[in-house]
Amino acid sequence: MESLQTDSLLSPCVLVVKTPVASRKGMAGRLARTGQRLAGQVEEAAREQELTLTAVQEALARLGVTPMMLSVDALDAQARRALARARFVVTVGGDGTLLATSHWVTGAGLLGVNSAPQSSVGYLTSTRRATVARDLARIAKGTLLPQAVSRVEVELGDKRLPPALNDVLIAHEQPAATSRYRLRLGRRAEEHRSSGLWVATPTGSTAGIRSAGGQPMSLGEHRLQFRARELYRVKGRGIALESGFVQENQMLEVESAMEAGWLFIDGARLATRFPFGARATFRVAEQPLLLFADPARWSPG
Repeated sequence: MESLQTDSLLSPCVLVVKTPVASRKGMAGRLARTGQRLAGQVEEAAREQELTLTAVQEALARLGVTPMMLSVDALDAQARRALARARFVVTVGGDGTLLATSHWVTGAGLLGVNSAPQSSVGYLTSTRRATVARDLARIAKGTLLPQAVSRVEVELGDKRLPPALNDVLIAHEQPAATSRYRLRLGRRAEEHRSSGLWVATPTGSTAGIRSAGGQPMSLGEHRLQFRARELYRVKGRGIALESGFVQENQMLEVESAMEAGWLFIDGARLATRFPFGARATFRVAEQPLLLFADPARWSPG
């Protein structure tokens, strides 16, 4: 159903919804064979999802907004065009739902609703069922504003990939295999053998790259951070590009030395092959994402 065309800050609106694990094809039988505790957690998350979705729809209706509703598992070309045209986008799920949606959002404000806080981290989401009506009303009045956050622009050969909100992982398709690549930043260049290379935004600096030893960044910074995972060190050879920052006016270039290399954009949902000899460049994207978020979560201190 198309959104109402009004002057509201919330219209046109697109609502992107997670498919709960318990509702996925074939899961009923599989859950029946698992332990009672695991099955109970999955079923409870599905119930929480439905209650949260109802709360969001009712809150939007009270504000005179009828959203177009999409499944995060069906973001086809038509859905992507709707997201690009939207003025306001809401995701109901967790971080994965928000990240998958963010790739196709251009000028809209993006609000993440954590549908099941007991089982979902929801670090990127800023509201939940108990607070969503209040927050939507504040957004409609213009008293709650989004943050302009940097994204990663990736060019693979002559192809521009969807922008990453959190990070890009360059790695071999087999987790136990060595990731081989050559990277260049300015005048410095190195060949690496590692478990992979993270390239992250300030938003993603508290995620995978931090677990690999990276530094948390302030949400409003306009630069990228990179870091190799478990870098192999050759005795007598110095390392200058194990980690570092890509400033707004810089570009990080990575050349694959793997037949089975991959680029994973914001997780495993969006990935593309990165074969031997392929070159990818990473820079701060020209267009930021307007994300409703609490900057205090990204305080480096």
